[in-house]
Amino acid sequence: MITTGPHLKQAREALRWSPAELARALRLAGGPSQGEKRVLEMESGRRMISGPVAVAVESFLHGYKPVGFELDAPA
Repeated sequence: MITTGPHLKQAREALRWSPAELARALRLAGGPSQGEKRVLEMESGRRMISGPVAVAVESFLHGYKPVGFELDAPA
């Protein structure tokens, strides 16, 4: 269950996604840089992790892939 910032970060790292990729998969508003900032704030505990975010990330861990979601090309 995703309840804390460290849980969220651990889940994101298990998915091998960057903060920007997680933000895009969650369809966070505000554009790519704003979404990435929001993910990092949740991971650090400066922003609350909402129930829908927790449920979505848990779904991603179980293999659900959002429609149309593609990972960023490796740098």
